[in-house]
Amino acid sequence: MTMVKTHVSTHEWVAGRYRLLDVVHRETNRVSWYGEYVEETGAARPCLVTRIGLPPEQGEEKARQAADRVLRMSETMARLCPGRIASVVDALEEEGSLWTVTEWIDGLPLGQLLAQKGAFSPGRAAAIGLQLLDVLEAAHGEGVTHGELSPGQIFVRSQGPLVLTGFGLAGATLAPRVAAPSYASPEQARDERIGPAADLWALGALLYTMVEGRPPYRDRDRPEATLKGVDRLPLRTPLRAGPLTPIVQGLLRKDSRERLTRTVVRQSLTRLLEDDPHAAVPAPPLRRVRAAARRVGPQWSGRAMAAGTALAVVTVALAALAVAQGLPDGDDTAAGDARPSASATGPGEDAGDRVSATPDPTPTPTSAPSTPDAPS
Repeated sequence: MTMVKTHVSTHEWVAGRYRLLDVVHRETNRVSWYGEYVEETGAARPCLVTRIGLPPEQGEEKARQAADRVLRMSETMARLCPGRIASVVDALEEEGSLWTVTEWIDGLPLGQLLAQKGAFSPGRAAAIGLQLLDVLEAAHGEGVTHGELSPGQIFVRSQGPLVLTGFGLAGATLAPRVAAPSYASPEQARDERIGPAADLWALGALLYTMVEGRPPYRDRDRPEATLKGVDRLPLRTPLRAGPLTPIVQGLLRKDSRERLTRTVVRQSLTRLLEDDPHAAVPAPPLRRVRAAARRVGPQWSGRAMAAGTALAVVTVALAALAVAQGLPDGDDTAAGDARPSASATGPGEDAGDRVSATPDPTPTPTSAPSTPDAPS
């Protein structure tokens, strides 16, 4: 499979050591490149370089604080969810943007996979949803909210569990402080304080996108207009969600207190997979590592990169032994094709958990009537 390529036009180097080659995903306020870390010797190591726009009035000090927060959050989540979080090895401010550098991921962003292959079956979407829920449960249990979940932050691999990026970015990006407005929760659209319920909304929006092939609220010309639609317009009726429909509608409720809980979502997604003989096999359960684990700061060095690469290989190998194949249609994300050509230029449950842990998995939405939004 060939990776979609968009040539770099404004930047070729970041901080004098990261060379940008191919754009792998683009969202409203975030662009990710396949890049290379070029050492003084000339040796190059693959990496993922992401640019996030910062508010012009933020200043250098706040930009440094944002970079430090991304690095710390990456360390925390890597301990909680080994093998499922892309390790951030560098974060810096340059030319009014926050740049993050992570180890290269042998997979495709979910958004690119959808663009290439089209909408997923409900079973495949449910399998991916369960993997996302694993990571969210680990994060929320430690008081961590992602706040920026979108198809560009989720990398799907042909073998092994999916990998997430973007922890620590919430609140650091351009006003209205979200990089992918069509996946922002209504409370984010209103610029209110967010918590785990915002991630559950994003999970619902991602499930919707996977089966419908488009987000529940379309991107408009300006981020503010998109967010106004998220907050005020009724949910576009899902047409292809099938058995996922009640889960999607239960997560995409305007009132965060009325959204399905993680427990209910897990039960419903698991039941869907059990009832579908052709559904994807979910990844092995996540073995959580408590936050009390010894903290080791990230270092960008040949030794650190070699160790990280070896760990990633071991993780993938173990996952492959545990599960014959993490997702159906595994050839969609073959590792050998995920890397583009280098020659191109280019705490705890949220408020919604007041809902009973064992309700009927087909709740009736309490949001506005399902009048479709204007066509995309």
